[in-house]
Amino acid sequence: MKKKNKDQDRWYSSVRAPYERVFSQREKRVRYQGIAKNQFAAFMQAICYNLKRLTVLDPPNLCLL
Repeated sequence: MKKKNKDQDRWYSSVRAPYERVFSQREKRVRYQGIAKNQFAAFMQAICYNLKRLTVLDPPNLCLL
């Protein structure tokens, strides 16, 4: 790729790295049988992770009511 923007790729990598690191260290085995149950479990894990991060980041203009 001759016209590749290396600065942009470096920036994307720095933004993605903290999140990909967390999910890459998860256990590879699944708990439930069936695609729908496992998709729901993964969705709930992602929501929990984001809520935990939200409490740590504490954005100033967030209203949870």
